[in-house]
Amino acid sequence: MRLYQTCIFLICVMTSALSFAATQGIAASQPPAKTEISAAKIERDFIAGPFGQVHVRIARPETESPKPPLVLFHPTPYSSDYFLKFMRRMASDRTVIAIDTPGYGDSDRPKELQSISGYAESAATVLKAMGYGGEQGQPVDLLGYHTGTLIATELAIRHPDLVRRLVLPGLPFFTGAERKKAYQANAKPEQVASDGSHLVKKWDFATAATAAGMPLERAQEHFSDMMQCYPHCWEAYHGVFTYPAEERFPNVEQPVLLITNDGSLRQETEAALPLFPQARLIHINGVTLGGFDLAPEKYVTVIRPFLDNDPPNMSEK
Repeated sequence: MRLYQTCIFLICVMTSALSFAATQGIAASQPPAKTEISAAKIERDFIAGPFGQVHVRIARPETESPKPPLVLFHPTPYSSDYFLKFMRRMASDRTVIAIDTPGYGDSDRPKELQSISGYAESAATVLKAMGYGGEQGQPVDLLGYHTGTLIATELAIRHPDLVRRLVLPGLPFFTGAERKKAYQANAKPEQVASDGSHLVKKWDFATAATAAGMPLERAQEHFSDMMQCYPHCWEAYHGVFTYPAEERFPNVEQPVLLITNDGSLRQETEAALPLFPQARLIHINGVTLGGFDLAPEKYVTVIRPFLDNDPPNMSEK
């Protein structure tokens, strides 16, 4: 219903809004290995969580797989829709589950501001309801992006029986004055203007990756996705920029793969590397914006071996 209402609203305002208008690398000049795109359909479901209904997308391989499922946590201000292309590739040989963070996509919004721990506990409730973890259930692997990296990390710390391995591309690792500055810049209420002009900045944000080759139609989908949480999209940033990452990262017991690209958060991710007891870092060249849309195969090429090798290759740090 929220999506329907958003679409109706956008028809009225977009005409005016449009008028304003990624240490180890994968060489940008070298085409990545081809990755199989699963023919599996992506199913959707709602599961009861601590803040209401939680929306999940689930892609299953054509034949049953013994591999642990891969659970995805999206960046702010988007939803599980962010990972659609990546899901179809990774789901060729394992189940892939993408969770809408409470308050984003089609998941119900918490009545109060949440810490990263709150979001992690919500995810734990969902995954256990799906039969994972514990004495009987299979553990899962986690991948988070930006905000999702912190949710995945905290989930792994709080529920080690539930989580086997972690993949963390793009860590928003800030400490001290830098974290406080980031909080002041991002964790603040957003305004709604009567003429719809507040949407211009959001349109610019959603369409930034078109400069790197993202189709305008996909950018429109990201914009519509963002409107699901507006004007409360800032709320997850409260959790991000109050998270004591320097205290929490050393508590991660699982093997961790950190990934950087040529875009944002490269230095922050590199700085976080020594804090994890078992971690290695891989750099992907030639990716700046929109990597999970424009170059999902590059991510699959480095992520799948880390998840599948037993034990994982942790020789380089």
